[in-house]
Amino acid sequence: MATIVEHQKSGKRYIVMGTGFGIYKSARNNAFFEWAVVEEEDNYHLVAVCDRKGKIKWFYSDDLVVVEVDGKPPEDLL
Repeated sequence: MATIVEHQKSGKRYIVMGTGFGIYKSARNNAFFEWAVVEEEDNYHLVAVCDRKGKIKWFYSDDLVVVEVDGKPPEDLL
């Protein structure tokens, strides 16, 4: 069986394929002071899903909600 999730904004349902973790870090010179470096970094949780045609997409985990696991709603399993 599968884990089915729903994209909260569109209402479309997908099959969960797996999860991932995105991270980035960048550095650039400050526009006013050449010696000062501006650093940015962030990380985010991603979920790989597929639609009914098998097309794989990636979504942020915060944008999805689990609606079914092995044919049962989550509240039946907990």
